[in-house]
Amino acid sequence: MIFGENDNQPATPGGRQQQQIRIDTSAMDTLYANFFAIAASADEITIYLGANSPMPGVKEPVVKVGQRLLLLPQNAKRLLVALQQTVKAHEDRFGPIEITPPRPTGPGPN
Repeated sequence: MIFGENDNQPATPGGRQQQQIRIDTSAMDTLYANFFAIAASADEITIYLGANSPMPGVKEPVVKVGQRLLLLPQNAKRLLVALQQTVKAHEDRFGPIEITPPRPTGPGPN
């Protein structure tokens, strides 16, 4: 696992901050998300996570957003780097991850 760094810790001689932490997962919830939306301001980045269960014949599905993650921009960037490293390691082990193009959301051609 890759964890974010704590900005309040002194830097080591190499310039990198380190802190030993213990992770308590006893009250952890698990969330499945196949939808996300991102909003940002100067002070924070917000990631909305939800699940979309498409139903046949439904033209306007409702995505239930179950969680909202608020991050300082510095921590969002740390998360970005951690995700990039994790995805690269996954692709190195299992092969490329293909991203399908998004489905059209507006009315179809006439």
